Amino acid sequence: MKRMMWMALAAVLLPSAAHAQGTLDGTLGATFELTSSCVISGDSATTGANFGSLDFGSKPATFTGIVTAQATGGAGGPGPTQILCSPDVTSIAVAVSAGAHAGEGSTIGAGSRALAQSTSYIPYDVYADAGHATVYPSNGTPVAVTVPSPGTAFALPVYGRIDKTSPVAVAVGTYADTLTVTIEF
Repeated sequence: MKRMMWMALAAVLLPSAAHAQGTLDGTLGATFELTSSCVISGDSATTGANFGSLDFGSKPATFTGIVTAQATGGAGGPGPTQILCSPDVTSIAVAVSAGAHAGEGSTIGAGSRALAQSTSYIPYDVYADAGHATVYPSNGTPVAVTVPSPGTAFALPVYGRIDKTSPVAVAVGTYADTLTVTIEF
């Protein structure tokens, strides 16, 4: 009885060569396209990305001299803000806006942008290199920057510099500005 059941089941489950009328085979293509891209410190946002901040630290209100900063903390991460582009991107164009207080505070130092605290200002500039040789124009004109090692993360090339030349004391408080950074690749 068991043998009959197995034979009946096999007849139903196994296709009979007599029923096969032919076969058809061919190819099926599979594709996946990756496009050029860049991300800031792992943040995949293309608008409203967190580029971090230029933190110049703390000084006495009577200080004179140069204070520098590098973009840090992008997308909430510690250390220098990192940018990662696909391996085909060998250069980027970076533009930095004038900020909210462009041209203010020129009586106490040099700089096309200014940090503000109420009606007091500390002028500063933003550069494409740590040596402060290439300033980002405050009119938003992009500056070409070579990607050091394509396909590998590198520090966002945004460096700030305060050059307070006047010994005049300025108001105590936290000075701030907001810059818009645009990267084209």
